[in-house]
Amino acid sequence: MINIQQQLTIMVIISSALLTGCQTMSAGECQTADWNKIGQQDGNAGRVDNIGDRVDSCSKNAVVVTPNNIHAYRLGYAQGLGYYCQPHRILDDALAGRNHLDICPLPLQNGLYPFAQAGQRVYQANQKIDQLHSEQNSLSNELQDKKTSETRSKEIRRRQYQLTNELQDAVIELRQARIMLGAL
Repeated sequence: MINIQQQLTIMVIISSALLTGCQTMSAGECQTADWNKIGQQDGNAGRVDNIGDRVDSCSKNAVVVTPNNIHAYRLGYAQGLGYYCQPHRILDDALAGRNHLDICPLPLQNGLYPFAQAGQRVYQANQKIDQLHSEQNSLSNELQDKKTSETRSKEIRRRQYQLTNELQDAVIELRQARIMLGAL
């Protein structure tokens, strides 16, 4: 069974692969790009500064990205971050299991950290509850199977009892996380 940390790692890898795939630009896109707007979109989406990937993509298409284009991208990116690095956006991302707080300017990070932390805590508690329910369902199905031995049935019942306690703890953690969230 995959633990929460492994699930998060897999999600980050998949997300990175998807974002990298989005950075490919055609020659036409490179030639007509509104670099300021692209930077705003990247910043507003909570993405890292992708100008290097974009320049590489354009170079592969024999299009030169000028220093003025790079400057326009970076100005737009800073504007986009201004929209992204707001408490409600950081909280929404954390509640969805994403944490991009580190892309926000350092002076803002301390003020945004409680929102990221509270959202992550709620997300992780929900993930734990889902994982426990899934295990409970799997064990119940196994227990109902006529092929399950008596020894295995006893192990399952013992684990189900443990899961009940773990689930109660996870629900308490979720309640505490929601209280923390409500205090913001």
